[in-house]
Amino acid sequence: MEFLDRLREKSAVQKIEKFFPAIAFLGGFSWDSMTIGSKVYETDLVFLSIYFLIAFASIYFIATRKNVDCCDSANNDEPEDKTLQGYYRIALSNEWPQKWIDRLTWLVQFCFGNLYSALVICYFKSSGTIASFIIVLVLATLLVGNEFLKEKYEKFGVCLSFFCLLGTMLFNFLIPHLVHGMGAIWFFLSILLSLGICYLLWLKSEHRKKALIAPVSISIALSVAYLANWIPPVPLVLKQQIVCKNFDNISYSCDADKFNFWQRNGFARATIHKNDSEEIYFMSSVYAPTDLKAPIEFRWYYKDPAKNQFKMTDKISSTRMVIRGGRNLGYRSYSKKKNIPAGTYRVETAYKDGAVIGSTTFNVIEGMPKNGFVRDSLR
Repeated sequence: MEFLDRLREKSAVQKIEKFFPAIAFLGGFSWDSMTIGSKVYETDLVFLSIYFLIAFASIYFIATRKNVDCCDSANNDEPEDKTLQGYYRIALSNEWPQKWIDRLTWLVQFCFGNLYSALVICYFKSSGTIASFIIVLVLATLLVGNEFLKEKYEKFGVCLSFFCLLGTMLFNFLIPHLVHGMGAIWFFLSILLSLGICYLLWLKSEHRKKALIAPVSISIALSVAYLANWIPPVPLVLKQQIVCKNFDNISYSCDADKFNFWQRNGFARATIHKNDSEEIYFMSSVYAPTDLKAPIEFRWYYKDPAKNQFKMTDKISSTRMVIRGGRNLGYRSYSKKKNIPAGTYRVETAYKDGAVIGSTTFNVIEGMPKNGFVRDSLR
């Protein structure tokens, strides 16, 4: 450690050190985007768990420490060797010199940053509504803000608050991988686990009960957000959506309108042209981890021209519409509508009675498309 302290005193290292938070942020986020952003592996879950445990240990030592600078230096039992004196006192009375507190808060910042980075990516992939995207935006804001909060992490209350939030969001992501299932029971178990760990940390500290106000408030807020279907349904990820006709349920192929330049680049809505008697199909594929099972449903909305508002017309589900994870390109399913009038529609692929995984808005038009049809399929 003395070598590191001498190294950090050099002017060149101090200049580089100023840019380290930004470098670490960009490097970590880029790595997570390339790895977790494409597929979640068991090693990713292990690393996330390790970051959580290191953060827990660091906060524990911050919570139980007594700053050596504030304590009485007179102790007849201490060794005369001054080089060993500081370490001897730490071992006897849990007193931590400021340089060790700096290292602990750096560990907290580092672990929080990695957890935020991974969770932003994972929750963003599963967000299908504006409300769920706001949750992701909050995590992204905390991810950026984490780079400037190192000194704040010396305060036990600040650490405990962010640790409770990260714990709940992490457990909500990890538990479905472990139990191969989803649902309210597992989300509220995530909240109880995170809040319970924070309570144990508080018990080991000498802080007042007001340190628990923020963790409890965060837990209540997350519970309300979940009941309102604002929490993204991790770890489900929408892979592909197609609106079409003339569906073949063996190859999952159908006839879709050929996209123009604006539709292909997301600047215009998709369209599907049809005749009076033709059925309209909506297909989607949803990725889930191996062995995970989760029921899904399709929610059809029609935009009332008079009120210019979407109104739900159908909620389609069945015992067969249960995701069975493991297929890299996603579990494929579809719904259909007969005698559908022309107009603007939105279809949501959602966890049954829960949060939306993804949605698309399209126009149904009578007649033949100008650019013709193309045979498309769910890969």
